[in-house]
Amino acid sequence: GWPQIWPLEGGFHDSITFNDNAVAEAAMVLRDVANGAEGFGFVSPELEARAAEAVKKAIDVTLAAQVRKGDQLQGWPQQVEPMRLVPTSARNYEPRSVASGETTDILEFLMAEPNPSPEVKAAIRGGVAWLESVRVYDKSFEMTDDGRKLIDKPGAGPLWSRNYDLVTGRPIFGDKDQSIHDDVNGISVGRRNGYSWWLAAPQRALDLYATWSATHS
Repeated sequence: GWPQIWPLEGGFHDSITFNDNAVAEAAMVLRDVANGAEGFGFVSPELEARAAEAVKKAIDVTLAAQVRKGDQLQGWPQQVEPMRLVPTSARNYEPRSVASGETTDILEFLMAEPNPSPEVKAAIRGGVAWLESVRVYDKSFEMTDDGRKLIDKPGAGPLWSRNYDLVTGRPIFGDKDQSIHDDVNGISVGRRNGYSWWLAAPQRALDLYATWSATHS
């Protein structure tokens, strides 16, 4: 796994970072190196082999970091502690959680594996099932006279909360004072306007899964 920043400087930056797709992007570069993709023809066979091994390790770490509830696989957190691989917090308004955006990025990365193992397949199916279970319809997160708010809007959606509580599984929203709320409309206007608390991007993973599942029994 890779930290948010190198060299290490302390704090949440040292955590293994799925946020901004950091781990998957690094692993995808290495996967291209290992496969001799266009632009990497200069790479030696030794370095290709090392890159392939690094990709395998990145996948192992990613699978180990997937959140579980009992025997049920769910999604992924934004960051995990590098030694225990358990969810950890980041910025003041980013509490420990299961994160739908990061789950989407990771699922897209795993579904690009050419020969996925049974463990990878199980992780993908668990992540997709979790995304399907937490989506909401008839809601829109949009600008109002009082900043961005989640409002009723028949026919809209699906939407996903950015963060879900690790215990209850319900949406949670952090504010700049490190307080945690269960309603995005209850946090400060600055935080509501400055962060994607509700998002539609996870639908990408569900659309991709429809194609992936047709070729992976």
